[in-house]
Formats: sequence, C-alpha cells, structure tokens
Amino acid sequence: MINQQRLLDTFLALVQIDSESYQEGNFHAEMVSRLKKLGCSVFVDKAGKKIGSTAPGNIVASLKGSVPGKPFILSAHMDTVCPGKAIKPCVKKDRVTSDGTTILGADDKAGVAIILEILQVLKEQKMPHPGVEVVLTLCEEMGMHGAKNLDYSKIKGKDGLILDNESIEDLLVRGPGKYNFNVKIEGVSAHAGVCPEKGISALDVLTKAMSLMKHGRVDAETVCNFGVISGGRIINAVLSELSLQGEVRSLNAKKLEKQLKHMKDCFAKAAKAFTKKVDGKIIKPKITIDAPKSYAAQNLPKSCPGVKLALAAARKHGVDLKAIACGGGCDANVMFEKGLLLPNIGVGVEKCHSTEEYLILKDFYKAADIVLDTLLSYHG
Repeated sequence: MINQQRLLDTFLALVQIDSESYQEGNFHAEMVSRLKKLGCSVFVDKAGKKIGSTAPGNIVASLKGSVPGKPFILSAHMDTVCPGKAIKPCVKKDRVTSDGTTILGADDKAGVAIILEILQVLKEQKMPHPGVEVVLTLCEEMGMHGAKNLDYSKIKGKDGLILDNESIEDLLVRGPGKYNFNVKIEGVSAHAGVCPEKGISALDVLTKAMSLMKHGRVDAETVCNFGVISGGRIINAVLSELSLQGEVRSLNAKKLEKQLKHMKDCFAKAAKAFTKKVDGKIIKPKITIDAPKSYAAQNLPKSCPGVKLALAAARKHGVDLKAIACGGGCDANVMFEKGLLLPNIGVGVEKCHSTEEYLILKDFYKAADIVLDTLLSYHG
C-alpha cells in the first residue's frame, strides 16, 4: 500500500529544506501547505515566539476518520541538528547519505516523510481508518522545547506513535527523567605563594564533594555525569570560584529524586568540611546549586494500544520488534507527562547527529508499512 518511490521522493525533497533548530520557518510553511492539500485541518500554536523559532509554532493537523473512535496520533519533529544547511542527499544502492559535509536530516525528516505518505495512502485508497492527528514539533533537538510549549488542549487523541528512533527493531517504551545540575562554588581567595592556608580552594571543595558522590553509572537505571567545568584566571592565587555543569538521569522516578538529593548533600558536606577560622573569623565556601527538571521519565505499559499494535504489525512484516528502554529523552517523555501514550518507533536511520548519518531504504520502507498497519488496526 505504501508507494516506495513517492516516499523516497518526499524524503529527498524534505531534507533539502533547511530547518536547523530555531530556524524551522520554511520547513514549517511547507508542512502546513502539504497537510492542507492532503485534506487535514491545521492548527498552529504560539510556541514559536516563546522559544525563539522562525516558525510560528507547533503543528497539530487533523484528518477525519471513516470509523468511530478517538484519533490515532502520529508525531515527529521538524528541526535538525547542525550542520544541516544546504543538505545534498545522495541515493546509493541500498541507502541515502549526505555528501559528507552535512548531516542527512533523516532525524527526523524520515519520520515526517512517512507520516505524509500514510496520509496520501489514506486519501487515495479510501480504506476504513480512524481519525489521524499529526503533531509536528519545533526544537526537539534543543531540549524538546516545542513539546514543552505545545497547546495540548488541541489534541483529542491519547494513543499513537512517535517516529523518531533509529533501528526498526527497537520500540522505545521507557525513557529516563532528567535534571540538569549546575553548581557554583565560591571559595576564599588568598595568595598562593604567601598564605594559601588563609584561603579556601574551590577545587578542593569540588574534589571533596566528588569523592563523596556516587556518579557515572550509579545503578542499572540511574546515571550521573558532569561534563563542563570552568574557573580560575591566575596561577598564583587560591582558586576562589568554580562552575560545574552536569546532569542526572534515571528510568525510575524515585531513584532520580534520591540521586538528586544525594548530590546536593555531598556538596553541603564538602562545604562544611572546609569551614574554618582564619584570623579570628569563620570563613566557609558558598555553594549555589541550580537543578531544573528537564523532563520526566516515561514508562509505557506493553498493554497500551500503541505498543501492542506496533508489535503485532511488525511481526506481520517479519520484523522482530522489541519494546525496550533507552537512556535518552525525546518528545515522548514530555508528552507522557500530559497523558499521551506514544512509543517511539524506528525509521531506519543510522549514525544520527553526524555527517556519516544514513538512511537504510529497506528499513525505511518497512517502517512505513508497520506504522500504517498499526494505525489501521487501532480502534479508539
């Protein structure tokens, strides 16, 4: 039922429309035009202005069904990572690549192309189908800012699929919650050659805190990492200020909160350890912690329609699809908090976020078949 050549042509056209994060304006306009031509009613929210995109907002497009029940959601994101300008796709025997100077943009324009092809098939073949809600988001790659600012009041469905994973054998049903963890340590400066004992090194405080802390792979479900550190200007002064940026993730919400508290406690203990009296005065380091929540954990039951139907559709097409957990976040995490049950299905892309990215054509076509059959099997 899928027209493979048309699907490929659509994909090749889409990746040649620049849409790096915050620069989705032209691609957004193309999507609105295509969706309307396919018979959808189109709503655009006001997220674009809030997050600083050239596009006005996220897109929620609705296609009426020919059978009763709630609509089935198909979602993808419109933005790409850098370098994603002037992409030149190269079709080879079994795959599509870029020319090597840019990404390909299959993340996530392969997902968008599949959605458009499915709508075209429904229009042409007039087969019985549920209503379809297409949700296309902005700035997924920069922290799911589109999904976080989506007008959820316009979405009528609950079940569906996000088309934003790599392998067609992996259906992502669990994803971690995440906190960013930013620390500023203010020690006490002193001349390093004359009276270092009168100062408090921010580096010593940090070293103490890290010696107390569980980090890296904390357990099977939880990880903690610090990736950015900055501070210091001269070598003959006790280091008085240090900034650290990191994150903590866990598939388990309780473990996430426990690890966050543990990290804060370690810095508090380190500050106490370096509190001392100098020249009759108590001096101590000052520690400021900013730990905003980036997104919540997602945990979909295997009994939910999007999971159950996708697994069955994959078996029909000879794909050994497995419901698994992943260590990264996506729009599905944000939407799960809003009550949407959307497993993340693969579209056949490899080496995302690199100039070596490529799309495996047989998997791309099979992904479209699986998504279409999942949709047609849904009875909301």
